[in-house]
Amino acid sequence: MIKSHIIYYLLLSILLMGAERGAELRTLDSLLYGKFEARYKPAQGEGLVSSFFVYNDDYPNTPWVEIDIELLGRFPRVVDMNTITNTSHLRTHFNPFNTHLDFFEYGFEWTPDYVAWFINGEEVYRQTADHVEDLNHSAKIMMNIWNPVYDDWVGFWDDRVLPRFAYYDWVRYASYTPGSGDTGTNNDFTHQWQDDFSEFDTTRWEKSDNHTWNGNQSIFITENAVFDDGYLILCLTDDEHIGYQDQTKPYGLWARAKGDTITVRFSEELDPESSQMVNNYFITGVSVLSATLMPNQRTIKLNVSGLMPDSTYNLTLLGIKDDAQPPNTQLGEWLQIDMPQPLSFPLMINNAGGGFDDYSSDQLWSSSVEYGHMNGNYQFTDEEINNTTQEDLYRSSLNRVVSYKVRVPNGIYSTTIKLSENYYNDGGERSFDIFAEDSMWVSALDVYTLAGQYNAFDTTLTGIRVDDGILDFYFSAVDYGEGYEYAGPFLNAMVIEQDSIFSLETGPDIILREGQIDIFENYPNPFNPSTTFRYSISNPGKSELTLYTVTGQQVSQIIKGYSTVGNHKVVWFAGDLSCGLYIAKLVHNTDIKTKKILLVK
Repeated sequence: MIKSHIIYYLLLSILLMGAERGAELRTLDSLLYGKFEARYKPAQGEGLVSSFFVYNDDYPNTPWVEIDIELLGRFPRVVDMNTITNTSHLRTHFNPFNTHLDFFEYGFEWTPDYVAWFINGEEVYRQTADHVEDLNHSAKIMMNIWNPVYDDWVGFWDDRVLPRFAYYDWVRYASYTPGSGDTGTNNDFTHQWQDDFSEFDTTRWEKSDNHTWNGNQSIFITENAVFDDGYLILCLTDDEHIGYQDQTKPYGLWARAKGDTITVRFSEELDPESSQMVNNYFITGVSVLSATLMPNQRTIKLNVSGLMPDSTYNLTLLGIKDDAQPPNTQLGEWLQIDMPQPLSFPLMINNAGGGFDDYSSDQLWSSSVEYGHMNGNYQFTDEEINNTTQEDLYRSSLNRVVSYKVRVPNGIYSTTIKLSENYYNDGGERSFDIFAEDSMWVSALDVYTLAGQYNAFDTTLTGIRVDDGILDFYFSAVDYGEGYEYAGPFLNAMVIEQDSIFSLETGPDIILREGQIDIFENYPNPFNPSTTFRYSISNPGKSELTLYTVTGQQVSQIIKGYSTVGNHKVVWFAGDLSCGLYIAKLVHNTDIKTKKILLVK
């Protein structure tokens, strides 16, 4: 017995050596159903997660019950909303604001009939499928920060970003009391408590101590769950500098050139004054004209002159401080500047594998590539694919994709997305929204419903405006599907065409009057089976685009969410709606616009 204990502690000590140290706070009591909310600011950076969730820690003695809100450090605008029973039911929700830059409210309602997620008090997603009935065991409220081993999910880990901190302002809980509550949907919940983290309440919470699991690269320790100045601060650190402290200077992770601009990414948030001093950046033979700190506070844009495309350059960094108190100062570092060759168009990508005919092979997105995916796994079928002469292109698919990025000159682009549903054999199993440049372009795309199984299906997005040098696509699950490897949004291939290029100084720009919204003529109109809605917004805010019959009956909620300033497009598929005249109604804040549309079959 003594020998076995010695072996156990020896193995434990080996496990703990060299690993990162994370943190977790959990309730002492388990709860069944309720409204769960937290106001927090997650840590940013590749390879890490800041979470708020409930979990049945009696698993596997009782069934797996887990409801998640997970904010990945790699995605500024994505919120993972997930339930786990015997499998995952995930929505990678596209968010209109950068979750890393401030505190926002996140929460979910858990009932026997549904799970609904909320951001800043507004419901953004709901699950009502059969698996919700299996979420019927009590679970503990938990928060943690950790760095998973799953690169395809969270990105590649680089320990130079340490330390990282997630800040929690408060957590509150309301019990499920249908018909007699004081908060939540239909007042079906009763407020029980709110913890503002003025101190560590040992009657409610416990800190995880020397705890980890397969897939977690960090060890949870009590010292990294800190209560300070009215916040719970969860720390991810190395094994020496534990707790809420930052004694590490900022590192330059990479630098890459594009035209007369050099982008420099740092390991952590920077001091605005020192990071924007041009004298802190030196390139032999090149003049640094300006240095601009970007909104994520970790990226610097250098405006330069004298950069020759076929030459090799090193960037020297000196005197740059981080935003710690007191700040840590970079004493000297140099980075080789990546000088990539620009892409040529049309760009044809086999999103699910290697080169095929004129299609280039897929890549993981990183600082060293011109295009690539974030999140996902490849699947292949031997089945015959109809409606195409390029069967192999449609046989392979990239599943669970969240984002696809392409470095392009600023301009206007069209993209054809090529798809074939090769796994699910019924409508409503897998559907997803497609966003391009922060706007929804395709709503609730269900490839099986539109084309059936093993049939090539293409959809084209036209007039995509790029102002920041990267064409960004996001994919957000509506129906995720059973089977983790095959589930979620997917891609087979894409073709990107360059319609025009321009400088930010010369436009083209859309000029909108303050307070104005517009919904333009949809095209085509009449249509079958799909049409494109275009609308313009002059002030940010909540938008709803809803379709009604001429008698006023609502038949489809096309858009419901936050819209940024500018022009927006969304492709809508009629599905099994009857032919006839319909009214499209755009409501943005307090403004209303309508348009008549005609469905023909």
